[in-house]
Amino acid sequence: MTNIPNGQVRMPRHHWLVRYYRAQLRFALGVLGALRLIPRSLATAGYAWLRRTEVPMKGAAVKSSIRFKLVVPVLVVVGVIALVWMLVTRWQSPDEPSGTRGIHGTTIPSEPPVELDAWRRPTTTDPREFAIAYARAIWTYDTTRHTYVDWQNAVTAFADPTSAAPQVAKSLLPQWAEWDQLQSRRARATATSITAEITPDLAAMVNRSQAPNGWHAYVVRGKQTVIRDTDTRVLDRQAAVAVGCTPQCRFWSATSQVAP
Repeated sequence: MTNIPNGQVRMPRHHWLVRYYRAQLRFALGVLGALRLIPRSLATAGYAWLRRTEVPMKGAAVKSSIRFKLVVPVLVVVGVIALVWMLVTRWQSPDEPSGTRGIHGTTIPSEPPVELDAWRRPTTTDPREFAIAYARAIWTYDTTRHTYVDWQNAVTAFADPTSAAPQVAKSLLPQWAEWDQLQSRRARATATSITAEITPDLAAMVNRSQAPNGWHAYVVRGKQTVIRDTDTRVLDRQAAVAVGCTPQCRFWSATSQVAP
């Protein structure tokens, strides 16, 4: 620290270019951490290191300035490249290109994603209604109208995008290989007679205050009518679905394994 005439104490600061790169690095850590391109622990460690080195050590300002001028720009560039790569791979599936090539090399945009009425996520504070809507979404499809990615996106919309819940939400859908088989037979399915009930085990968990605030869980059951080519079958479906409502409801977790 250095003394100034009015008696106040002024903290030493890095060169303005170093401060600029530090700000860029802080922003890159925040973006990459939020999008889970890097582990949260790594982003936290990066923030802690930036705080520790906020004030340059005495006698090390020149060396620190040179190090930041060389290293930090490289880290920022790497972070931007990773961010662009994530955006490209997330919103453009290799199996579902965003457009087709015209005869002169121009790109013809593809049609907008299809969303079935049964996929719509309700805006509600009623956890039972929300659980039934989620079950309807995972048991309803039409391979002649939408892609597998459309279905995945619709189901993940039930969950909080800032958590791991979207991955869990779409885990109850068929696998890619199963989807290919359904698509080859132009399969479609609808869900009816869906019910949601609280089992004694789930009720006991809530009564013992073992569940988070606003947490509700149900066993959902329904009839799924599946049409493949000219073959029609009616199947019994069930799943355990947890919903968090604070007060608006969002998907929490689910599993197809239901205890008797």
